[in-house]
Amino acid sequence: MATRLVPKTELRDRIRDELAQLEQDTLVVTDRGRPLAVAISVERWNELQERIEDLQDALAVAEARLAGDDGRPVETALAAIDTDVRGPARATS
Repeated sequence: MATRLVPKTELRDRIRDELAQLEQDTLVVTDRGRPLAVAISVERWNELQERIEDLQDALAVAEARLAGDDGRPVETALAAIDTDVRGPARATS
């Protein structure tokens, strides 16, 4: 994936062509030679978001291990998920 620099003044005239190229390239819009904005395809954005989430999960696991946390029993984890999804259990009368 290549990175292309396009001055904002030129972008106005070429927006349609530049957007079509986002599948292959990353676009950096410049103002007087300085980066102003970055444009990427939605597919690439989604890939990056997933990667960030995966890295955050891996970091949380590593931090827990360093802190000496060996995790929790699967039953406790499933109960927490059930509570998150269904809400707290209600007492029946």
